[in-house]
Amino acid sequence: MQSHEAGSSPDVAPDRRRFLRGADARTSAAWLLLLPLVLFALLAASVAAQRALPFDRPVMLWLHAVSTPWLTAVMEAATQLGGLVVVPIAATAMAAALWWRGSREGATLLAAAVLGSTVVNTVLKAVFRRARPDVWEPLVGENSYSFPSGHAMATMSLAVALVVLAWSTRWRWAAVTAGVMYVLAVGVSRVYLGVHYPSDVLGGWSASVLWVSVVVLVLGRIRSRRSPS
Repeated sequence: MQSHEAGSSPDVAPDRRRFLRGADARTSAAWLLLLPLVLFALLAASVAAQRALPFDRPVMLWLHAVSTPWLTAVMEAATQLGGLVVVPIAATAMAAALWWRGSREGATLLAAAVLGSTVVNTVLKAVFRRARPDVWEPLVGENSYSFPSGHAMATMSLAVALVVLAWSTRWRWAAVTAGVMYVLAVGVSRVYLGVHYPSDVLGGWSASVLWVSVVVLVLGRIRSRRSPS
C-alpha cells in the first residue's frame, strides 16, 4: 500500500473516477434498478396490452386547459433543449472534454449513458409501436412512435450521468438540482405540446435510469477486474 511521505502535499483534486471504485457505487446502482424496473414493467405491460392508463388523458387535458401563448413559447424552447440532436452533441462535447482532462472512465460513462440510451429508445419504440396521442392537435410535429419518450430518455440519461460524475465533488447537489429541473422541464413540455402521454415520459425516465445503472455496474465490474488484487 502507498503512503504519503512526511511533508508531501496530498492531492486535493477531486478524483472523478471514484464512482467506479469499490462496492458502494455498484451497490447503489443495483438498488436503483429496482424502482424503475417495476415502474417500467407496469407501464410497458399496459402499453403492450393497449390499455389506457387512467392518468394520461386527465393530465393532458389539464395542461391543455392552462395553455397560453407565452407558456407555449416557453415549452417549445424547453423541448428543444431535450432534442435528440442537442443532447447527443452536448454529451459528446462533454465526454471529449473529460477525456482530454484525463477522466477516461467519466468520458466513457457519459458517452455510453447518453448515446446508448438513444439506441435503446429506438429499439423500444419499434417494439411497442405506440401511436402518438390524439387528444388534440399537437403543437409540434412528430412522426415516430410514442413509447417511451426519446426526449425523456435523452435528458434523464444525461442528467443521471452528470450526477454520478459530480457525486464525489462539492457540486453534487447543484448537479441534482439542475438535473431535476432540466428533466422535468423537458418532460412536461412533451406532454404540454401534445406529442406524448405522461406515461411515455415516465417510461422514458424509468428506462433511462435502468440503462445508466447498468452502464455504471458494467464499468465498475470492468474496473474491478483490471485492478490489482
